[in-house]
Amino acid sequence: MKAKVLILGGSGLLAVNWALTIQEKYTVILALHQRKISLKGINAKIVALNSLDECLLALSGYNPEIVINAAGLTSIEKCEEDLNLARGVNTDLAKNIAIACSKFNIKLVHISTDHLFSGGQKFSTEESKTDPINNYAKTKLHGEWQVQKYCPDALIIRTNFFGWGLEYRRSLSDFILRNLRNGKTVSLFQDVFFTPILIEELVDKVHCLIDKNASGVFNVAGSDRISKYEFGLKLANCFNLNTDLINASNISEMPALVDRPKDMSLSNRKLCGALHCRMLSIDEQFQILKRQEGSSALNQVTLETIPYGRHYIDEDDIQQVVDVLRHGMLTQGPKVLEFENIIASYTGAKYAVAVSSGTAALHLASLALNLGEGDKVATTANTFVATSNSILYTGAKPVFIDIESTTLNIDIDKLESLLANSKNIRAIFPVHFAGLPCDMDRIKMLADKYGIAVVEDASHALGATYAKGKKVGNCEYSDMTVFSFHPVKGIASGEGGMITTNNKSLYRKLTLLRSHGITKGNFVFPGKSIADSSLVNKDDALENGELRYWYYEMQDLGYNYRITDMQSALACSQMNKIDLFIDRRRRLVKQYDDAFENCAHIKPLQLEGRNRSSHHIYLVSIDFESISLSRHQFMKELASRGIGSQVHYIPVVNQPYYQNLGYKEDNYPVVQKYYETVLSIPLYYGLSNAEQALVINSIKDLL
Repeated sequence: MKAKVLILGGSGLLAVNWALTIQEKYTVILALHQRKISLKGINAKIVALNSLDECLLALSGYNPEIVINAAGLTSIEKCEEDLNLARGVNTDLAKNIAIACSKFNIKLVHISTDHLFSGGQKFSTEESKTDPINNYAKTKLHGEWQVQKYCPDALIIRTNFFGWGLEYRRSLSDFILRNLRNGKTVSLFQDVFFTPILIEELVDKVHCLIDKNASGVFNVAGSDRISKYEFGLKLANCFNLNTDLINASNISEMPALVDRPKDMSLSNRKLCGALHCRMLSIDEQFQILKRQEGSSALNQVTLETIPYGRHYIDEDDIQQVVDVLRHGMLTQGPKVLEFENIIASYTGAKYAVAVSSGTAALHLASLALNLGEGDKVATTANTFVATSNSILYTGAKPVFIDIESTTLNIDIDKLESLLANSKNIRAIFPVHFAGLPCDMDRIKMLADKYGIAVVEDASHALGATYAKGKKVGNCEYSDMTVFSFHPVKGIASGEGGMITTNNKSLYRKLTLLRSHGITKGNFVFPGKSIADSSLVNKDDALENGELRYWYYEMQDLGYNYRITDMQSALACSQMNKIDLFIDRRRRLVKQYDDAFENCAHIKPLQLEGRNRSSHHIYLVSIDFESISLSRHQFMKELASRGIGSQVHYIPVVNQPYYQNLGYKEDNYPVVQKYYETVLSIPLYYGLSNAEQALVINSIKDLL
């Protein structure tokens, strides 16, 4: 059975190449922190290691025989800017891992650096006096001390490596080759010396030390002491590239750089004596690097994205769909009715009509109200286009209302003013944005006062509750409520929608319009099937008082908005977990709120009503101007770290189609201000605590 190796700093250049080098001999687990990646045949997991308890939990959970601590903050400039961050990664993490490895008797290999000396001597040995001159070197040296103190049997490796890097993390050799191949000049220091070693050679020698049960400090470095400039020339010659593009420069001529040693060369005499080995020359290492190119890490690593929203499917869900495929009806079968009954019961409504999408549900609700030319419908400017499009489908006209800055829902004061001063407003379509219910008491009061209908767009709000505690969708405040079951919503059915109502006439009309405007002579109400007394051609429909088997009758211009039994089976199974989904979202929201509470340049939105919202999305407002990043640049940088984000939404009135209809952005100042700074960040049931920590840390880093 292969020994298990846990590599920390798993998305970094060294860790990835280390994993690829040893995967045939060991079972490898990559502990990811900065990015979520995948490699074929290697178990890569996001792991939180911000405390001793988390380190202990990780090691007890994975139970490795060997831990390679390749995690580190290696940017000298960033370490100088943020000493606390440098300490946290380079010193505190090293300490916690050392304690955990000692507790579980796990072999620890701690990767240090060659920057620990002032640079005044050649070939520093393991016994040479350390004299770090910047925060990076100081925190790495303190990390060594913590490892020696808490895990005396650990291996501490001082080194300076190169090899094929990743799209987001490149080594010195990558930098040189990429620029030369693109015909760009490269400036390299001729007064900075080091003893570079190819990662494959580094890994081989370290595992030889492990096999000998070696401990203590070892310099694992090449034998060639060369300048960065010489390194570039030799590399270019090996790859047959133009050395004329390489310019010699001096670090002494760059005072803006943080101080760093000019000579980082390490003596490998102790290593060679312990292993009785000869180290490869730099030219031999370059030849290996050249042969590795086709199978480099760049070609094997896939950067995975943590999406802003995602469905959760388990084996129960899959089995429910499989059962329908094997034994059931694929289209309008018993699972559709079961799904409708579940939603009606869950929300407290009398009736529910399942349809093919949330947009279809909105359209049918508009049709059921007999909206048409000359009618107007009040709705919010902060919604997806489907809400207002469904009004336009009928020939009616949406009238947009600005939003409240706190709830981001329709501004009811402005709604009241509109109703008092407008004619032909037939209905209100309030949107429970991001899962936070509108003030439906006030909206219902206004609707009753002016004799108009209400359709709640609750596409985001399955499982949310009104102010008095009842479930959204019970239609106490509205004629109809609409839900969506798109994969990023509260539950998933692939695509799908639902309309709830307490009005029997509306229910009948909705079921008719859902399926081409056709009746087959009976209607299925919850718990019973009754004859359809509205049949027009009764002589054709009936024989001896019985409905003819084949008969159907089109009574209205309807649509094919039917949902399938397969989708309904999935949705029924998902509804068994709806409360789990919402509870998890609320815990994640609380963790985000706590993380960003005192953070500059970012503000969580919709803090009001956290205990009532279904939390479809998590919204923050970011002062992009203050951080000197545009929203596009911010989202692009998050994407480069494997983190998805989105904007909900571009105001409907900003869309070209609506602007051509005469709507103007300036009439909605609150929603425009909101739109300028809003960002949706990952929130869904399956988001792990470690993944959320990655999101939080990445955002704070960019801020």
